[in-house]
Amino acid sequence: MTTAADFQLLVDGFGALGALSVAAVLIRRPARSPVQTVLMLVFGLAGLFYACRSLAVATGVGGFGLASLALACTLPLGALVLAEILLRRHAPLPLKIVIGGGAVLGLLAALLVGAGMEEAFSLAFYVPMALALVLGLILLRDRRTLAPMENATLDSYGRALMLTGVLVLTDFGLFGEVGLSALGMLGLAYAAASGASAPRRWIDAVKELALAGATALLLGGALLRLRAPETLLEAGGVVGVTASALLALSVLLRLRSGGGDQKRRLFDQALVEADVSDLKAFLATASKAAPLQGLVLAEAADLAAYTPERLREAFDPDRLAVLARLERPGDETTREGREQMVDLLHRHAATHAVLIVEQPLKIALVGLGGSTLPEDDERSLALFQKMAALVAKRDAGDAA
Repeated sequence: MTTAADFQLLVDGFGALGALSVAAVLIRRPARSPVQTVLMLVFGLAGLFYACRSLAVATGVGGFGLASLALACTLPLGALVLAEILLRRHAPLPLKIVIGGGAVLGLLAALLVGAGMEEAFSLAFYVPMALALVLGLILLRDRRTLAPMENATLDSYGRALMLTGVLVLTDFGLFGEVGLSALGMLGLAYAAASGASAPRRWIDAVKELALAGATALLLGGALLRLRAPETLLEAGGVVGVTASALLALSVLLRLRSGGGDQKRRLFDQALVEADVSDLKAFLATASKAAPLQGLVLAEAADLAAYTPERLREAFDPDRLAVLARLERPGDETTREGREQMVDLLHRHAATHAVLIVEQPLKIALVGLGGSTLPEDDERSLALFQKMAALVAKRDAGDAA
């Protein structure tokens, strides 16, 4: 008979695969934004946690169990730092103290359990409580201070974090013998791998979850027909393992740009169907698709406080300016231009600028959320720039 430990090993193994895959993709990037760096650390720690817990079951070595307990209590701290960066503001000091202190509490719990005080394991109840606090910080944010794409990213992470917080309770044996928090972590990995193509509305997220759940039930049911389960635990375990395997596969496919295909198709379709009668009409219609949602056109009075010649220096050959790259040390001859562009991007809560017209200066500003595939978004912005420049050039010719 298959035991709860066997199911736990498999579910955690798939959770480790999904989380470590996201971390590995980010590690390989030569240049990372602050969001991507924190994502790399969060998913790296999460992957190590599930790997250690899986190895503890597989090998029976107590050290892996203690390591997993210590790692689990660092995850809310990583989630808080990620939320602060995405929100572009600091969390209240009491919240930082509670969550930061919990990481120290986790290390203490691991030491006490290792010393034979098994009751110290209950200190890990801090994890779902801390995740709930981070979730509250995300849900209660002032949406007006963030760009639409940033709000979409936070909504996606918030939904996955809520699911993770609920499933973490199963790790304490409250709803069964098998902990299912790995399913929530796979949801977070899926959101990170999806980037701008992740579901933007609650109903869309529910539809995707329902589809994944129905597929897991059908596939699990088919497997159970091959061998009738002896207990309810076996039946539920097969469905849980199937769901974790499907989610891990979805994460891997998204990381290989499979999930980006749909986003690119929608973007290409938006450009084809855009109104090219004039520049403002083109921007209004093209910006209905990611990654252009929430686009702002800066011109005239918006740029009065800046020097046009200096701003133009901040753009790369593709006529893009990326906040994460501008904030890194660079050529001293373009330092003033980079500083002015950084100020302009911060003022409009944007992460990318697109140079459309040099004279008179017209710049499109876009705020993108955290994504594991920023190159795809930047290629889309470069294509948009070429089309917008053509429309603007035609407008100038008509005016002449």
